[in-house]
Amino acid sequence: MRQAGRYLPEFRETRAAQDFFSTCRSPEACCELTLQPLRRFPLDAAIIFSDILVVPQALGMEVTMVPGKGPSFPEPLREEQDLERLRDPEVVASELGYVFQAITLTRQRLAGRVPLIGFAGAPWTLMTYMVEGGGSSTMAQAKRWLYQRPQASHQLLRILTDALVPYLVGQVVAGAQIIFAKDGHFALEELAQAGYEVVGLDWTVAPKKARECVGKTVTLQGNLDPCALYASEEEIGQLVKQMLDDFGPHRYIANLGHGLYPDMDPEHVGAFVDAVHKHSRLLRQN
Repeated sequence: MRQAGRYLPEFRETRAAQDFFSTCRSPEACCELTLQPLRRFPLDAAIIFSDILVVPQALGMEVTMVPGKGPSFPEPLREEQDLERLRDPEVVASELGYVFQAITLTRQRLAGRVPLIGFAGAPWTLMTYMVEGGGSSTMAQAKRWLYQRPQASHQLLRILTDALVPYLVGQVVAGAQIIFAKDGHFALEELAQAGYEVVGLDWTVAPKKARECVGKTVTLQGNLDPCALYASEEEIGQLVKQMLDDFGPHRYIANLGHGLYPDMDPEHVGAFVDAVHKHSRLLRQN
């Protein structure tokens, strides 16, 4: 879950050479940033380095990464006619060929050691950025669209869906292997029937309820609250033990319930991984 990030000094060193989205467009750089956490920690999977906002970029919108602020859209969508500025969603997959190249290159470099996770932002998430002009805690402008411009909102969400489907299919073709839907608790049964061997859970889902929804034939992945890594190493161990006990030893992959934050201590990430290995061994013995 967002393994490569500003919490790693080697990540900051690699990223210093060029701006953020130039890094995203370099398959070699994305591959390097994806592999860095695996060199430091005994992880069981990799997640490709990219960003959800490469999709609005491919649709023709300008996105910049502002230091200390995050992503910014100089010209967000403000009126219905602004949708006319967007490119045909059918061109998105070809515009994002660099992501597919990064996935394929990384799969080659991994040489079967661990599986590779791909990702994309959901239509609503991308719509909020495109309308708000950046991150937002309330998403008030985007929600205003839903109520005041329902037809335009549906049109925008359809454009994004039509862009994302071939993009995700392209990631799978290029080599990505696992499904995870944040806040997808309402659709666990549908996700379990989508043909994937593994369904990832965020930290808001109770393991036992998730197992009841998906059945016994799908592997579950998750789901420690990433903020638990701010706790002491001893407490991290206790939280991991509880999580593993709740999931049980069958068809389960331990993971965080979402991404690592930039200010997290790499030592605490290591404590999480070590605790998973320690307690999973004890669980199997019992």
